[in-house]
Amino acid sequence: MMTLDETDDRFCAGPSRIPGAGQGLFARVPLRSGDRLKVIGVLVARDSDADRYTAFADEYKLRVGDQHLLIPFGVAAMTNHSSQPNLVKVIEGTELFLELLRDVDAGEELCFSYSEFARAQYGLD
Repeated sequence: MMTLDETDDRFCAGPSRIPGAGQGLFARVPLRSGDRLKVIGVLVARDSDADRYTAFADEYKLRVGDQHLLIPFGVAAMTNHSSQPNLVKVIEGTELFLELLRDVDAGEELCFSYSEFARAQYGLD
């Protein structure tokens, strides 16, 4: 059995400032453009049995290329959508990172732009 644990204390979760979004991802300390948060979780093959059996987590799954989805288990799972994001997804092999597009202050909420599919499914702009 594998144990996953969040080890990056530069980030934290808290009540989102986006109406109706629930929890959000926040910078705990000032961060610079290019800083990254590694998204920890379980990688599943897209359209596989594992993907179907984890349908309960579909709204949290992140695409990692064309063949894989990542079910996040760390603080990155709290990242919400924004049409003016301060994060972008970066894929390196089968690893996924959220990278800052600009400097942010401590306490600032961090968001990325959901995929076109996710935006359509959840009625987001």
